[in-house]
Amino acid sequence: MHKKLLPNLLIVDDTQVNLILLESLLRKSNVNLIQALSGVEALEKTKGIELALAIIDVHMPEMSGYELAVKLNAKRTLNKVPIVFLTASQINEKELIMGYKSGAVDFINKPIRNQILMSKIKVFIDLFNKKQLLINNATLLKKTTNELISINDALKKQDEKLRVEQLFTKALLNSIPGIFYLYTYPELKMVAWNKSHETLFGFQPEEMEGRHVTEWHLPETRVAVLASLENVMDSGQVSIETPLLAKDGHLIPFLLTGVKFESNGQTYLIGIGTDATERQQAVKSLKESEATLTNAQQIAHLGSWELEDSIHQLQWSDETFRIFGFTPQSVSPTMELFYQCVHPDDLSYVQMNLIAAWDTRTSFSLDHRIIQSGGVERNVHQQAEIMYDKSGNPHKWLGTVQDITERKKSEEEVRNSLDQLKQLSQYIEQVRENERIAISRELHDDLGQALTAVKIDLGIIKRTVGDNEAVTKIIKVTNLVSETIKTVQRLTSQLRPEIIDDLGLEAAIEWYTKEFEERTGVEILLNMDPDLIIYPENSLTLFRILQESLTNIARHSMAKSAKIALSKIGDLVHFMISDNGLGISQDEIKNKKSFGIISMKERAASMGGTFEIKSENGGGTDIKIILPLNSK
Repeated sequence: MHKKLLPNLLIVDDTQVNLILLESLLRKSNVNLIQALSGVEALEKTKGIELALAIIDVHMPEMSGYELAVKLNAKRTLNKVPIVFLTASQINEKELIMGYKSGAVDFINKPIRNQILMSKIKVFIDLFNKKQLLINNATLLKKTTNELISINDALKKQDEKLRVEQLFTKALLNSIPGIFYLYTYPELKMVAWNKSHETLFGFQPEEMEGRHVTEWHLPETRVAVLASLENVMDSGQVSIETPLLAKDGHLIPFLLTGVKFESNGQTYLIGIGTDATERQQAVKSLKESEATLTNAQQIAHLGSWELEDSIHQLQWSDETFRIFGFTPQSVSPTMELFYQCVHPDDLSYVQMNLIAAWDTRTSFSLDHRIIQSGGVERNVHQQAEIMYDKSGNPHKWLGTVQDITERKKSEEEVRNSLDQLKQLSQYIEQVRENERIAISRELHDDLGQALTAVKIDLGIIKRTVGDNEAVTKIIKVTNLVSETIKTVQRLTSQLRPEIIDDLGLEAAIEWYTKEFEERTGVEILLNMDPDLIIYPENSLTLFRILQESLTNIARHSMAKSAKIALSKIGDLVHFMISDNGLGISQDEIKNKKSFGIISMKERAASMGGTFEIKSENGGGTDIKIILPLNSK
């Protein structure tokens, strides 16, 4: 804070005794006194100095008081010095006119009456101080405006940063080869995918949202697919090869790999799919002739094998020998040798699949680990078909084996990348909330207090200024400051409602809805369980959903009233918001540009909860969020 400077007061008299007398009278005044015995000395001492008042003797040698007054104000175009003339003689009309033209505001006759002089000085000193206060407040207001502009620019930069990060995440997903998908578990409803998934199967984004996993599969394969997905809860991952249905009905064979992960109490199935068309065509070609089989193995690095059921004779291609770690034709392949190569932990799993496939006369496809002859562990994919003789009896197995170790490593890298993507998303949300907290505190502690001080000072000035025009301007500035304070308060509450941390969600809702009623005129009816305790993290998320809901009500619904209910049923929290407005259509609910609804869905999902929005035929909109109590 700058130290307050005393107002400067000039006294000029060619008689030393008179100066001493004036000094003794003004000694107790809160001013900085400048004394001069002549006009020349007065001009020299006041160069570049702002004067609150000048008391000048009219009759002085060399330069009269009138001449001094004119020269004193000659270069002070904006800050004219008020002049009080002292005279021992009677002032005639001519001198009176001359005095006022030179800048006089008053005349005082000698001998001086102390009370009159002091009262006049006090008036001009008060006016000077008020003028300085107005100048200081104008400077402070300008500084405050600049700070508001700077904060607004910072918010814009932060929004741009978040937008770039979202674009980066989207570009990363779209760069994944094949298709990417994310399903809720156990609901198996699709919540995220990449652009390739849309274009390859011919669906629009709104047709992808909430699509059940079985809708991609043929009716006859859906049971097997669901059975495979149930295993993901035990193993943590699943990999199946199956044809998928496009929108126009044609089938696209895919190798699908998925893993499970949890976020805020919600389990998800996340994975990628690789178009298996070329691979299946290669396998089909292998069945047609030995020559085609050999060429296909060279291209696809696939090994092949045959097992005749009648004599249990096993044949391996050269590539199969290499996959199991042997030099081609260096050993005699048998089932015993094959079982010895299977990883001990996978042996029973492989045997069970082979027996089940033979008993049911069906093909089989499975992934498992092997231990090569040199002790190196590898991953392979086995696929086989039963061949029949002319009588229609099963004759032999015809199969392929492929080393998929590198693919498994790639899948692991994809899982790690997806995990990092999830952590990045959580980090971005946390950074966003922390930035809101920081900006909220700066707005409240610095800008809010400064604006309040300005408003108080303007009120004091208004009571002391008699000029109606000045009062009108002060009122306008005061109203502007009041509106700015309201804006700061609104921004602060939207950025970080600290009342949640201090008094809990119930108090925060009561405060925010009361402010919403005053601002919009929409009546809010509250029904909240006072004994319900919710963690601050979940409380903040529910509060954000409330803010978004009430914003939509104010903007779109034309509602007169709304109801908010917060209760606990069993181990679940039920949060409901309803209004009596125009309602919302299904097209608006499903619209991908309904970012407010999307945001509320994502926030509910982040807490492991469900989000539902609907509108009855008679109008009005109901929003219902159900989530586990104090889930993290």
